[in-house]
Amino acid sequence: MGDNNLNDKDPYKDDDNFKDDDIYVDEEDTSTSYTKVKSEEEEAAELEFEKKEAKKKRNRIINRVILVVAACVFVFAAYNLISILLEYKKGTDTYKKVEDDVIQSEEQTIVITDENGQQSSVDIPFVYDEEALKAINSYAIGYIYIPSIDIRLPMVQYTDNDYYLHHLIDGTYNSSGCLFEDSRIEGGIDASHVIIYGHNMKNGSMFGLLKYYNSESYYKSGNNDKIYIYTGNELREYTIFSCYVSEPISDTYTYNFSTLEGMRSWASSMQSQSIYDTGVDISNSQQVITLSTCTNDGKQRFIVHATLTGSATIDN
Repeated sequence: MGDNNLNDKDPYKDDDNFKDDDIYVDEEDTSTSYTKVKSEEEEAAELEFEKKEAKKKRNRIINRVILVVAACVFVFAAYNLISILLEYKKGTDTYKKVEDDVIQSEEQTIVITDENGQQSSVDIPFVYDEEALKAINSYAIGYIYIPSIDIRLPMVQYTDNDYYLHHLIDGTYNSSGCLFEDSRIEGGIDASHVIIYGHNMKNGSMFGLLKYYNSESYYKSGNNDKIYIYTGNELREYTIFSCYVSEPISDTYTYNFSTLEGMRSWASSMQSQSIYDTGVDISNSQQVITLSTCTNDGKQRFIVHATLTGSATIDN
């Protein structure tokens, strides 16, 4: 018996049931399947491309919207800034014209007499024409002069405390407003307690520089403690005795005292609130003026109190 060789006979060679057709792959079917797969891939790629393009388009639109919004914000901010600057300029120009019409730049040496009869010489840089000021505004009560911060401005007392918050002395609407005495005070500029309001303007105009009196060293430099008021043909000298921050509604704004003793007691209380000791004697004060302006945040008020320390008659 010989070895059985599995290679001697192909088990499928003579099998009629096994034909080449049984292992034949239809090329047409393969081609169709490949084409179908390729088509799906292309569609997926096209869809992905369209998504990316749509995203790019959205981003371009968003960027344009942001650019337009930014440009609008810039234009609006620029417009507001220009409007504010023009408001400042209008206010400054108006008060410069009033000064030209009312003030005569004639430096004089005058003699101030205090409440005790003591006299001292003071150099003043100008005199003012009351009639010319009254011609501009019949509610005018005088001119205030603060040498330390070079304030030379007219003051009024009107029938309310609102109008001159936003109107210049000539009646023009303007955010600078006008310095004005509290309308509720009886006796006007001659009352025992005179309250003068003014804006804390960012350009330093009106009462914008009163904040310097936050500093004790500033107060004690030179004659920075002096305030002058021109009214009629009289020049009044005041000495600052208290500076502090107050709430908008407080005892600071007490007025129409029935007696000088009551006013002096109130003034002593106000002096105790000062942020530094001025050392000014107010026990015999005949009159106090209060300058009031907003703090930088607008929530409180910066206060400067000054007591009358002398007066003089001036030649207009």
